Amino acid sequence: MSDVPEQQQAPEAAAPLTRRERRASSRRGPQVLPGRALLARPLTMVTTMAFAALVGLTSYASPGFVAVSVALAGLVLAWGWPQLLSLPSPRGTSTVLAVGTVLMTAAVLLTDEAPYLQWMPAAMAVSVIAAFLHQLMRRDGRPRLAESVSASVTGLAVISAGIALAPIPEVLHGDHALAAAMAGLGVGVLADPLIKVPLLRQWALFISMVLGGLAGMVVSVVADHPRLWPAALLGLLAAAVSHAARRVMAVLPATAMARAQLAVGASSSLLVGVVAYVVVRYFVA
Repeated sequence: MSDVPEQQQAPEAAAPLTRRERRASSRRGPQVLPGRALLARPLTMVTTMAFAALVGLTSYASPGFVAVSVALAGLVLAWGWPQLLSLPSPRGTSTVLAVGTVLMTAAVLLTDEAPYLQWMPAAMAVSVIAAFLHQLMRRDGRPRLAESVSASVTGLAVISAGIALAPIPEVLHGDHALAAAMAGLGVGVLADPLIKVPLLRQWALFISMVLGGLAGMVVSVVADHPRLWPAALLGLLAAAVSHAARRVMAVLPATAMARAQLAVGASSSLLVGVVAYVVVRYFVA
């Protein structure tokens, strides 16, 4: 009897689809998005509108108050970010993000003259080092190490984007420009429920941009801002970036939880900061 094992038979190839089956499959289309991605989260919407109202009002008070408002959103993000991404070391990650928020806010508050973000790279670098030190000090065997590090650094990047809102009132007409951007952010979120309507789902982003642009123009007219179209551009881009961020994060399973919904609202609001800062620097200043 031979010691050579018998060769296993190759599995039979699946039968090809008929022309009728291929046509039926193409008509149905792939079911890509889960059901939770098609839900408008009221707590996320309220968080976004509250952030927009707070920053919009403080823009007329002082850049310091704007920085504190952004820091509050950063702390909310630090609290809910680990749950949103289901990270293995939630307390340590929240601590890193909170420390980063404090450092980057202090870097802006302690700068009295332009460029107001000159110490932001140093604060960001220290925060990233703290994120790596957190991983070194973990005592749980460090599961999902790469995912945890990347999530911490991404959270710090989102917070740093929001900190860019703080120096905008220092620019000529910057307070009106920041108010226009926040109006676009707060009004644009009203298009979120449209994702539940199949016929309007693909137009939700466009409708949000239109609402945001109109809101920015209204603020410009009410505040007697001399530049109408930059205000409309600020509102349009703020609504677009925020809406797109919420749609991306809506597929995460943890968005059913309240803390994660707060994190989605805070992160989608903070991401607007860099866009608003660039528009103000090149079209308003």
